[in-house]
Amino acid sequence: MTVFVVWLIAFVVLLFLALKAWDGALGAMVTRWLPSQLRGDPAQDRWVMAAALAVLGATFIINPVSMLLTLILLALGLWVGKRLACWGMRRAKLH
Repeated sequence: MTVFVVWLIAFVVLLFLALKAWDGALGAMVTRWLPSQLRGDPAQDRWVMAAALAVLGATFIINPVSMLLTLILLALGLWVGKRLACWGMRRAKLH
């Protein structure tokens, strides 16, 4: 129960900070980062992205080792996928 309460407090604090910083650099970065197909109503983007960042941040505060291992595995998977895609494109003579 204590872990949940700490996670909830971290979530609320991070959500507040993300919503407060949205009009500054955070909102501009997310707008630049999101493809145009994923952009919707700016008011909805603000809440969805702020909540997603707050969940990730609170989970990282509570369980950093698992989050780091997950990020390392995701990065490794993306790297292997990129290498395989490049290798496949070289092998498939598309010209």
